[in-house]
Amino acid sequence: MTTLTTETIAEVVNVLLTEAYAGPPNPSETWFIDNEPDSGILGLLANISAAAASKSADGNGQPGSSIASHAEHLRWSLANFNNTLRGQPYDSNWSDSWKVREANEADWERLRSALRSEFETARELLKSHHGELKAEYLTGTIALLPHAAYHLGNLRQMIERVRAA
Repeated sequence: MTTLTTETIAEVVNVLLTEAYAGPPNPSETWFIDNEPDSGILGLLANISAAAASKSADGNGQPGSSIASHAEHLRWSLANFNNTLRGQPYDSNWSDSWKVREANEADWERLRSALRSEFETARELLKSHHGELKAEYLTGTIALLPHAAYHLGNLRQMIERVRAA
């Protein structure tokens, strides 16, 4: 039986996290995402205006109903992960992650940039924690993957609804 090291687990998480956020590095080799340019979260959001990102995708205007709110939720969750890996306390107040509902052009650009930055930081922190990823962080680390995939699918649906409206 082969034993997996934390280095191997971190590398696998990094590959799949990159596919979810940045899109597949090699579009002919994907694990779960479309093999098209800009098919990851960051690529999808790059092509959305602030007005579209701020529009309620279901018409109710509640937290989580806009593309901007999902982008902030993802940014917040990655920042929380990054801070935890840096040794800061885990922030369990997830309701804070849904406070953004809309954004003007400048805010939207900052939010997309901050999301990209937190994603890149997460990748770097995973690389630097290869031999010392604490067991209590393993579940949270692996949970990044289905969380990103869920929001990727949700964002795709929201974008279609906003464009059709």
